[in-house]
Amino acid sequence: VLEFLGRGTFGQVVKCWKKGTNELVAIKILKDHPSYARQGQIEISILAKLSAENSEAYNFVRAIECFQHKNHTCLVFEMLQQNLYDYLKQSKFNPLPLKHIRPIVQQVLVALSKLRTLGLIHADLKPENIMLVDPDKQPFRVKVIDFGSATHVSKVVCSTYLQSRYYRAPEVILGLPFCESIDMWSLGCVIAELFLGWPLYPGSSEFDQIRYIIQTQGLPYDHLLNNATKTSRFFKKAINTHTGVLEWKLKNANEHERETKIPSKEARKYIFNSLDDIAQVNLSSSLTGNERIAEKIDRYEFVSLLKRMLTIDQEKRITPEEALSHQFVTLSHLVDFAHSNVFKSSVKNMEICCR
Repeated sequence: VLEFLGRGTFGQVVKCWKKGTNELVAIKILKDHPSYARQGQIEISILAKLSAENSEAYNFVRAIECFQHKNHTCLVFEMLQQNLYDYLKQSKFNPLPLKHIRPIVQQVLVALSKLRTLGLIHADLKPENIMLVDPDKQPFRVKVIDFGSATHVSKVVCSTYLQSRYYRAPEVILGLPFCESIDMWSLGCVIAELFLGWPLYPGSSEFDQIRYIIQTQGLPYDHLLNNATKTSRFFKKAINTHTGVLEWKLKNANEHERETKIPSKEARKYIFNSLDDIAQVNLSSSLTGNERIAEKIDRYEFVSLLKRMLTIDQEKRITPEEALSHQFVTLSHLVDFAHSNVFKSSVKNMEICCR
């Protein structure tokens, strides 16, 4: 054992040197509690499924082996450098330029596309679970890690507590049946965070989470609220004074606090009244002429993809395969600006993506 890398609810991760092969590895040591052991078995079965695939081509962490040590399940992985949260933190939460976000999006989409064909849901996609492989040698080469919450599409349970709150899809919050598209919602939240340098929806409770989403994106459709099992936690029926019709309405913060004793907080750095407004944030005044036009077009396409990822109705949300063909990823929207630095640097940064 060389150093301690981190801990989570599941246990801890240590950096180790593997005798015989001289390989540096990361070992995830699960707590010896039966529920973690069970989840460990699920993770092992999913990793076994994934290790039959090419982890290099599909951008997930390579699992090397697993063993038992003093009642603890230990999972051995290739050593990767730094997660995206630590990368953001190290750069003082400065936003990433689109030319750096694009290869990250492409690589995670390739991973999600593969998971979808295998019938798997990652269910905990967030900046901490996207790792930079080797920032010096391979800038913005990333891999998806931590299949500890992963599940098979056929085995999902409606009320399961899944996903880290900031990245939790509305169907999970509302208690609707869900599928692998919850990962696409999470990825949308992640790329917005990379662009802003701060989480888009940093709710301190599920009420704040749904409140933030609604303020920016509007109320979920009636058919979703009518069918969801947790609607009444966050919404009430009220008469619309204009139409006289009984409609769903978000409870106000005081009502929610009275009922649950959970206070509402404000944790956002930016409050958007529509996702389109994101395109205006931090636009550099140093860009002029064609460079500025190219940057604006690129931002427009970025937001267009983001809106498709953050579609409240999961039935209408973009799939990984569709997203891989989106102009933001393919760069087809910038062909008229082939001589601009925006285009040239974008093409250069996409070279890291395994096609």
